[in-house]
Amino acid sequence: MENTNKRPKKRARAVEFKGLIDTISMIVQYYKPNSKNTGCAFSFDIGANNKNQEPCVYIRAVKQHSWNDKTRTGSFSENAKDPDKSISIKLNENEIGGFIHAVEKYTEFSAFHSYEDNKTSISFKPYQKKDGTPAFSFGVTRNSANKFGIGVEMSEAYNLLEFCKFYLQELYIHRLTKNNSLRDK
Repeated sequence: MENTNKRPKKRARAVEFKGLIDTISMIVQYYKPNSKNTGCAFSFDIGANNKNQEPCVYIRAVKQHSWNDKTRTGSFSENAKDPDKSISIKLNENEIGGFIHAVEKYTEFSAFHSYEDNKTSISFKPYQKKDGTPAFSFGVTRNSANKFGIGVEMSEAYNLLEFCKFYLQELYIHRLTKNNSLRDK
């Protein structure tokens, strides 16, 4: 009979992913320029939390700077460092779970952050496009007036869903690796 009290073997996957976030930047980006020059660009990036070095998700949003009628393209980079036209937010694992739930159930997710004098609300809501196609509206509002927002197609929402699930795997692998190294000392 097999001894069930043995320590389980370490999973190969945990070894494969150990340090992955330190070596690559995992980003999901949405660029939504328009001819009215009211578009936004959003990125979701996995980085390291400065307090504990655990993986975390940063959302960055930048308002559109200009529109080129000839090439039908928008530009965002000129506003990337302007604090009135860009924003950066760190999400916790429960908020990531909220995004996952919202996409899977086609329901709303919202959150609120308060830091120093800034009050920021996050909204991810389902809506029907004019043609009846389901989509999401994603918005971030700082201090009730500074608004960043885009429409998110369902295909984009599913990409975001997989990104969020990947992040949670990375977070749990990081914690497992840390706990195993502390236990093995």
